[in-house]
Amino acid sequence: MAEATVEQVECGFCVTRLEDLEDSRSLPCSHVHCLKCLLGNFEVNKIVRCPFCREVFDVDIHSLPTSNTREGPSLCCDSCTRKGVNNQPAVIYCKTCSTKLCAKHRESHDDVLGAHPMITMTDYKTQAMKLAPRLCTKHTELPYSLGCRKCLTCGCVECLSVLENCTDGSPHKLMSLKELVTELSKEVDGMRSEILDREDKLSDLLKHMTGVLCDYDSETRDMIETLHRTRDEQIESIQQKYKKLEEELIELRRNTKLELERFTEQDVGVKLSDLNRHRLQIEARHKHNHQVDIINRHGETINQIKELLSGNLPTLKLSNMATLEVKGEKREVEVEVVTSKSVSIDLEYGLTTPDSLPTQLSLLHAVPVSSHCTSVCSYEGNTYVGLNKGIWQGRVDIIDENNQLSREFVRVGGTVECVAVYKDRLYTLVYDNPYTVTVHDLTGKLITSWTHTDHGYFNKLAVVSDQVVIPDRQNKSLTVYSLTGEVIKHIQCPLLSPNWVSMCAVDNLSVVVSDYQTSKVFKVNIPSGEVEWTSQDVPNPEGVTYHGGRVFVTSLSNTTRVWILDVNTGKLLTEISDAAIRTNSNVYDLHVTGNTLIVSRYNERKVLYYQID
Repeated sequence: MAEATVEQVECGFCVTRLEDLEDSRSLPCSHVHCLKCLLGNFEVNKIVRCPFCREVFDVDIHSLPTSNTREGPSLCCDSCTRKGVNNQPAVIYCKTCSTKLCAKHRESHDDVLGAHPMITMTDYKTQAMKLAPRLCTKHTELPYSLGCRKCLTCGCVECLSVLENCTDGSPHKLMSLKELVTELSKEVDGMRSEILDREDKLSDLLKHMTGVLCDYDSETRDMIETLHRTRDEQIESIQQKYKKLEEELIELRRNTKLELERFTEQDVGVKLSDLNRHRLQIEARHKHNHQVDIINRHGETINQIKELLSGNLPTLKLSNMATLEVKGEKREVEVEVVTSKSVSIDLEYGLTTPDSLPTQLSLLHAVPVSSHCTSVCSYEGNTYVGLNKGIWQGRVDIIDENNQLSREFVRVGGTVECVAVYKDRLYTLVYDNPYTVTVHDLTGKLITSWTHTDHGYFNKLAVVSDQVVIPDRQNKSLTVYSLTGEVIKHIQCPLLSPNWVSMCAVDNLSVVVSDYQTSKVFKVNIPSGEVEWTSQDVPNPEGVTYHGGRVFVTSLSNTTRVWILDVNTGKLLTEISDAAIRTNSNVYDLHVTGNTLIVSRYNERKVLYYQID
């Protein structure tokens, strides 16, 4: 912890000079800050932290002393003061004796009492509030020196004579304040490690969510680009159709116009010209001819006029004249915004939605193994396979991404029931009456192992958020271990039967358990111990795994299908099947990675890979 010295000239928050501060407060580290700044910072961060030394204090801000009224701790030698010698500066503080000592008295202290833990006066000044003796409220001249472990009551040596029993009537369990604080600190430190674990998990989740948000924003941008592209394509398509319509309309109207022009010129124009010519001839005859000629030709004139007026006026019939018919309909856009019914956030697979469900399985390839295959797990391109050649002859082999088998990666002295890889560690559940959990690194080196109390074959383990979960079928519970084998807790699980169970980890907080005897598949929340849902859609469930918001389950009584359940509700989403899996061999275990389903065939001694379509 840094000491406040003369170098501090301003508030650590608003940098106002100390002499200009209207209402200042002094923290236990002796650094001075504005009351307003301290309160504002606490409102945001919910802790009191000094911006200079970065120390955190559990104090009431309003009760902090002002920089003007605070009296600094006495730095004089306690031994000299008791002898009447005042103002003799101390150079060291003994934490064991709770005494400040000058150089001379330190020498005599070390000669008589030996080496005690010491701190400098600079450190003492900053820790004075913690180190100063606290006086008993009943015997005001004596400091507290004892405490009860049961009721957590403090007292001085005089309190022993009048000390009553604890609140529950039992005698006090007294110890020195130092011993009591040490014991209490151990309890707090144990819980502190859990807090740190939770912080690490939340930190991982925060990092993961940062990636999820980036992916979400990228997906949003892609959707907007798709929307714009679809809009432009639709507009261009409509424009092309309008252009074609325009060309068709112009061509039809042009043909009609030619007919109209022909009718106008030939049928109407020619007749009008003939009629006009004959009219002018008749008028000229009456205007310029002799009266006798007019009379003699009058009959001819009348017949000519009658002939000109005979017949109908010319007409035109158009059978294919093009017109426009506006339908009055507005065409809808070719895309729409839809919302998923459920979305889950998965630390391994990110945002997942149950939009598209698989419909079939197609066999990709099969890898023969030398022994009965009980468990499979995929990690970074490799498939870890649990094998049993006979009783107490178990091992783990590896199938690489090129489908090449590496034999005897790990050998164990029992029956391999389950393999799981988590954070570059291989966890193997081995039945050797009872069970042993072995932990190896990915070079095959044994890291640790521990015993799990359970009896009978066909059990599984799952690793959930730095915790190993294993069913204890006899006691109808799930035992939760740390990654190194310490028991964290037992979760009561009445749904467990003493028969065949399988289990997988989901959503970083829960496990899904399948029970062959009861034909139940259920999800258990590890922090709360609650069963979130139960499904009985799968008859005699045998293997179970999780991927992308869905739970995949196989059945011992029906080996032709894989059931898919919703991880949030347990609802049956679909069933998939293929001729390639119609066999009498049991699917002891399965694992899904990407669009590939990996299954272990016990009797066939094969690991099969299927494409999920």
